[in-house]
Amino acid sequence: DHGVFMEGAVLKSNIVNPGKGCTGSYTAEQIGQANLDVFRRCFPTAMKTANFLSGGQSLYDAAGRLNAMNKLKTARDPWNLSFSWSAALQMPLFELCKGT
Repeated sequence: DHGVFMEGAVLKSNIVNPGKGCTGSYTAEQIGQANLDVFRRCFPTAMKTANFLSGGQSLYDAAGRLNAMNKLKTARDPWNLSFSWSAALQMPLFELCKGT
């Protein structure tokens, strides 16, 4: 015990994705399931939420993978899974503004 109030803490993590050198192709559902498998093994149930960083993913990929995780959650997965994606949300807008 390090004096951390786990029930009030928020985990900010990247979504676990295949590496850049990976030659395989994975669906959002497969990636979502892999992330839930990791959480079930090591994410404290006392923590109520995880807000994912985009980690360089496109908004489309990050949103699809987070959506898959939330659809695959079961009653044994007590966490709120959400996002903290300023870059993923802002980059499409920056691209639109380049031409002005």
